Amino acid sequence: MQTQAEQTPYDITIERFNKAIERRPTFAQGYNYRGIAYGNKDEIDRAIEDFNTAIRLKENYAEAYSNRGAAYRMKGDYDRAFEDCNTAIRLDPNLPEAYNNRGIVYKLKGEIIPAIKDYNKAIELDPSFAYAYYNRGIVHYEKQEYDSAIKDYNKAIELRPDLVHPYNNRGNVYSRKGEYERAIIDYNMVIERKPELTEAYYNRGMAFVHLQNWEKAKIDLTNAIELQENIIIDNFGKDYENVEVFEQTHNIKLPKNIAAILTPP
Repeated sequence: MQTQAEQTPYDITIERFNKAIERRPTFAQGYNYRGIAYGNKDEIDRAIEDFNTAIRLKENYAEAYSNRGAAYRMKGDYDRAFEDCNTAIRLDPNLPEAYNNRGIVYKLKGEIIPAIKDYNKAIELDPSFAYAYYNRGIVHYEKQEYDSAIKDYNKAIELRPDLVHPYNNRGNVYSRKGEYERAIIDYNMVIERKPELTEAYYNRGMAFVHLQNWEKAKIDLTNAIELQENIIIDNFGKDYENVEVFEQTHNIKLPKNIAAILTPP
């Protein structure tokens, strides 16, 4: 979940608020922040249960509505997510997280202009809100506004250098611009910080393909497949009908072993 809450290991956070709630069962903020931790662990139903309790205990709790909206969005329930974000904004028009959360819902629904407006508002309210820059960067990237995307990812990284996805996404922009060496530097940062992130191996592997560094490409693409069996179908297959189309598009002749890796079984 994308919040400005203190960054602590989620299990420690849950245990801390378990004790606080045990001592004070009507502690609405305790349920809210424990809900955030559950959301960060992808335990979405437990997160929603805690946000429900927080809202029941504290009337007009804008932050809990915003967080519950984010949880509903993670479940794919965009209507409830949108409703909760709207409620949060009505209760507290100066809550940047609510605009950021609603912006994500707009973007997922394909409503790009209101998404950007919400990200802009979140940044206006809190210029240090790294996730709002990151999310706006995603929209700029999808609109092929690559320089604007890089600018937003740069700001997100400046504010939160511990986050890995802005590095990964900035690497994708550099790849789109044909700046593969710069892309690889960003993918290296991702893998160094979060070696289990499959997408980074695939992205770096494809950058090595474009540079025709076949050995490193093979290592990264193989690692990606070992971590996520369908990574080629989900990524390469989305961009290219087959290896031949890739070769024609980029004027590259792939070695047989690389072509085999990029050909789904």
